[in-house]
Amino acid sequence: MRGRCGRSGGGSASDDRAVSDVLAFILVFAIILGSVALLSTIGFQTMTDYQEGEQVRTADRAMAALADNFNDVLRYDGVTGREGELSLRGGTVRTGTDGTRVNVSIDGTYIGNGLNTNDGGEFDLGRFEYGLDEDTVAYEGGGVVRADDGGSVFRERPRLRCDTDHDRAVVSLVAIQNPDDRSVQADGRVGFELTSVNRETVVREDVNKVSINVTETEYETAWNGTFDRGDWELSDDIGGTCNPPGNDLTVVVTVLEGRIDY
Repeated sequence: MRGRCGRSGGGSASDDRAVSDVLAFILVFAIILGSVALLSTIGFQTMTDYQEGEQVRTADRAMAALADNFNDVLRYDGVTGREGELSLRGGTVRTGTDGTRVNVSIDGTYIGNGLNTNDGGEFDLGRFEYGLDEDTVAYEGGGVVRADDGGSVFRERPRLRCDTDHDRAVVSLVAIQNPDDRSVQADGRVGFELTSVNRETVVREDVNKVSINVTETEYETAWNGTFDRGDWELSDDIGGTCNPPGNDLTVVVTVLEGRIDY
């Protein structure tokens, strides 16, 4: 009887060890699977974010090259059109009106005869924007602006120069005047053409001051930063005034109204 009692309790330790080994195996296997799933998710999201960021940076550089090409129409009177391409890669390009609104005044008088201006001398710079998710790269007034939900900055600034040492100011702006709002989304390359519709050039000497005011824009931080360069005196809103000592400022203002086709 004593021998039988001793044998009945001997198998429990072995059974416990077997159960423990199975649980340990399941736990380790679950940790491995969980780690692989977590790393895969994080890695995939990181790669996606990197790809999108690189795509926007590529669009940034491409828009800068396209802007330089388009600006030949602004720089040279004899050039009436320029073409270029953008690789959209799933992004969307929008053109149209209701963009940034600007007025330019010389000694308090708005320029804009022949331009599409309102009673306040404002003309619409229009829209030519590449958008991908929350990021936008836009051809803005002859410059290139990059914007996201954190703000905006000019990668290439419009040609707004105030040099009080030499009593000279140059203001050159492009206003996109597409009559209808349009958009295109594609994976490949799309060609665009800027054609001159109207141009106004004003040259004045012995001027006291020239002022630029941005009255409405989605790129406030970008335009604020534009007037930090040169000798512009910042206005209370968005804009600046070129006002050297004396009344001998030479001012050249050019506004090109153009249409973008694609």
